[in-house]
Amino acid sequence: MVEKRKIQKTGSSSYIVTLPKEWIDSMGLKSGDYVLIYEHEGKLVITPPKLELGVLSGEIKVLKPVDNEQIFRILVAMYLSGYSNITITFNQTIPDLAKRLSDLKNRARIKLAGVEVVDETYNSVVMKILLDLKELPLIRATRRLHLIVNNMLKDALEAFKNNDRGLAEAVLQRDDEADRFHFMIVRQLALALLDIRVMHELGISNPVEAINYRIVARNLERIADHAVNIARRTFHRPSECVLCEETYNLGMRITNLFNKSMDGLYKLSRQQSEEVIHEAHEIVSEIENTLLNKILLGNISDQEKTLLTMVFDSLRRITRYSSGIAEATLNIKVSKSSTTEIK
Repeated sequence: MVEKRKIQKTGSSSYIVTLPKEWIDSMGLKSGDYVLIYEHEGKLVITPPKLELGVLSGEIKVLKPVDNEQIFRILVAMYLSGYSNITITFNQTIPDLAKRLSDLKNRARIKLAGVEVVDETYNSVVMKILLDLKELPLIRATRRLHLIVNNMLKDALEAFKNNDRGLAEAVLQRDDEADRFHFMIVRQLALALLDIRVMHELGISNPVEAINYRIVARNLERIADHAVNIARRTFHRPSECVLCEETYNLGMRITNLFNKSMDGLYKLSRQQSEEVIHEAHEIVSEIENTLLNKILLGNISDQEKTLLTMVFDSLRRITRYSSGIAEATLNIKVSKSSTTEIK
């Protein structure tokens, strides 16, 4: 609905504009009621005070026996979309209902921050998401995810270099924590796009910024996945590994590049982000050269060739995700200011 309304002056210093009757009726408002007015990016947003933030309810109806993976994916999708109340209801004829419900509850508690079971029957469960945006704002949540991913990546490289299977196992276990923060950040950003008041609470100035923080969060989650991949290679590493030390050194350079991309985000530094993008191109070229000349054509065992090819693929992807974070930083910076100085 787009309508042109004339601004009218009333008194010596006030202006009024009328509101469409259709909107008033649809919101259940009447003469004498109050509305809330928010200023954002040169625009005024009018909302009724009774409109609660983020109160969305959804239901997953499981009508036939399917694996819990499918059900959990829909649960995650609802969580990320901003639903606050989610009910899962199984058809009563589906077998092993108690086991299925228990599995879904445990997965939700591990992977999804703020989930509480508030009601349950023999064939259904009601989950409520109790997350206070003010307790962990967007930047703090992003910093926390960054710290988790950085430690996972360093430990994965250390485990692979030293053939430390205990440290590798610890990396695998931390993946759930990375997923929790990633999902939480994506949920926050979804709520910000649904309600401008949430956007204000998160400190986001416009939707473009929200979209680019979504890219950052996704890249952080992907880097965590590849840290897990590197850690898993430790369990198949030969005791004698000719190029493992060199692989570790390259991995630490890439870790430093990743941290530099995040530091550029926190500072909204155009120069630092440009440096990351440039260095990423150079490192990717170095990775491909090493992969061809030292690994595929090198005088090492077939087992080492296979493992290092997979590790180098992960290192290449981590480098590109770091470059992607730098590019998102540039997008955020431009969205906040219409003038950019290149010097």
